[in-house]
Amino acid sequence: MPRTPKSQPTPEPADEPMQQPATEPTVVYLQAPSYLDRVRGNQMGPLTAALLVGILVGLLLSLLVPSPANVWALILLGVLLSAAVGFSVRYLSVSRDWRAWLPAFLGAVIGTHIMAVTGTVNSADVGKARGLLDLGGVGFDDALLASLATPAVSVGCVLAGLVAVIIAGWSVRTQD
Repeated sequence: MPRTPKSQPTPEPADEPMQQPATEPTVVYLQAPSYLDRVRGNQMGPLTAALLVGILVGLLLSLLVPSPANVWALILLGVLLSAAVGFSVRYLSVSRDWRAWLPAFLGAVIGTHIMAVTGTVNSADVGKARGLLDLGGVGFDDALLASLATPAVSVGCVLAGLVAVIIAGWSVRTQD
């Protein structure tokens, strides 16, 4: 067909079929969430962490309770335990409301109770009964059983729990 000024040239068919460029599928790798993000995302994560920190730190600090039970030593060790529980809940909790307060309170109360009772009973001196009854003294396992068998209803435990709640829930007040 002759070409006129208003007509467009027609493309001639190619002898070779057009090959599509070979493209490999794009693979997108998503980074797995960290362990701390998994704990933060779990509803029971802060409570579990508070109980673990409270019990483990309480057991470790119970070894530091002096032989005659000293009030100042128990107060200092209780404050250390409350700070450990409060800051761990603060770090692992997404909110600063009652969902952070309750785990901090429970973890600090249980940890402080285990620390105080286990340390006091373990370091207690049996006195004259040791010679009469041939007692070797109360062991750590017996002291731990005594702390697990007694209720945690003391003012020191409640105060330690409240300190942990203050640490876990401290935030800027928002205007509603």
